[in-house]
Amino acid sequence: MSEQLTTGEREVLEYLVRKDGLVSAGEIAEALGQKEERIISILNSLAQRDLIRLTINEFESYSLTDEGLSYAENDLPEFRLFDAVQKLGGSASMDSAVSEAGLSKQEKGIAMNWAKRKGLLQIEKGAGPPNLKVVGDRHETNLRDLLQHLKSNNAVPKNMNALLKQAIERKLVKITKTKVFHAEIVKESSSKIQAMLSKASEGIANLTSDMLMSGTWKGKTFRPFNVELEPAFANYGKKHPYAEFIDWLKEILVGLGFNEWFGPFVETEFWNNDALFVPQDHPARDVQDQFRVVSPYDHGEIPDERYFKELKATHENGGKTGSTGWKAPFSREVTTRLVLRSHTTPVSMRYLWEYPEPPQKMFIIDRNFRSETLSATHAQEFNQCEGIISDHNLTLRDLMGYISEICKRVGLKKMKWKPGQFPFTEPSIEGYAKHEVLGWIEVAPGGLFRPEVTYPLGIKNTVLAWGLGAGRMYMASLDIKDIRQLFTRDLNWLRRTYFVR
Repeated sequence: MSEQLTTGEREVLEYLVRKDGLVSAGEIAEALGQKEERIISILNSLAQRDLIRLTINEFESYSLTDEGLSYAENDLPEFRLFDAVQKLGGSASMDSAVSEAGLSKQEKGIAMNWAKRKGLLQIEKGAGPPNLKVVGDRHETNLRDLLQHLKSNNAVPKNMNALLKQAIERKLVKITKTKVFHAEIVKESSSKIQAMLSKASEGIANLTSDMLMSGTWKGKTFRPFNVELEPAFANYGKKHPYAEFIDWLKEILVGLGFNEWFGPFVETEFWNNDALFVPQDHPARDVQDQFRVVSPYDHGEIPDERYFKELKATHENGGKTGSTGWKAPFSREVTTRLVLRSHTTPVSMRYLWEYPEPPQKMFIIDRNFRSETLSATHAQEFNQCEGIISDHNLTLRDLMGYISEICKRVGLKKMKWKPGQFPFTEPSIEGYAKHEVLGWIEVAPGGLFRPEVTYPLGIKNTVLAWGLGAGRMYMASLDIKDIRQLFTRDLNWLRRTYFVR
């Protein structure tokens, strides 16, 4: 069997014998009217049998990015800004210089950064708006020369290598790596190859779709196949095991009668904190704990002024809830600040704002962001399974029953509970799952929404709420030791790991 040649192998070997030298895979593909990928596959097969010697060379070529092409045509933004300030008399306001240079908002920042680094311009600060002043000379044009050269040529002269490094760092030039395959006959195998080529074909080895459609297989003989041979293992595409777990968790909740809901990643502190009766001076609002958004906008809007007034009164003096509130002024500036959502509970509040009438059962499984120190059980980005149940006469026992049932269905065998404390629920609980290596890890905090959370919405019935740590639940169910492994690029782990339902 090992001495047989497929039709493709025979054609390639015959061509290499005729050429008697080093031949590229591209040349063979063009001569035989085949795709280069198929020729490379055949060459690899022949090389494994020591019939040919295969050489692989890797070449780098360079091309301009869209930004690099723009600079090649219009000059670098720092020089355009420099020329504009010079044209305006050597000193000009920032806005007038940018306008004169015709710079976009993005190019403005790039131009200022590089103009200062190259000593071209200086910012003068005074009582009014800052001014730009020329302090250097326009002495560098080589980088633009490189960009213009690459417009029509993907090779770089040796004297421009230093500029090339700078252009790549500025993302003006991208690198493309190309592999070129060359093959030649192994001289020591020449007699063996001649014998194999002189041997008549013993029949069709590969039955193709074209042969089936045209009927050319009729009347031909076929080579024998060894059906007992074990084929080489082939990796197949499959869903990421953590994504599979999330889908299964969603199916469990839908099966328990919950509606799936969604919300934005960027939230105002109104929804992220204030609607949950978190005081405006709470440490969790510090930039060390949550990510503040500053661009392109740093503040959002209040969607409901009536709700805002009710919430303001609740924070300052308890409003209609019977509590004393936080006895501190409630700031509109703070409540409209934009942050990355630090939990999914603001989605629950948005849902209750739209659907205040009971009964309601809602869940969301989505990403959240916190300024955490990376560890085996903490990450800056994580999935949370948030759920609420709004109805009459609900108790803490109902909440524990729902959480226990969800955890049981995803495979958590051991759980325990202890009292918890959160600004927006009372009573509160913390559910822990047993991890075989890490011990007891918190996976299921929850509680009953306080009147200070529900009364401003006009809701007087009980609302159960929880925020399950989906990543930690997955870790506990599969005994994963480090939360960072959920996002690993280790292909071996990804190929052998899956979530079993």
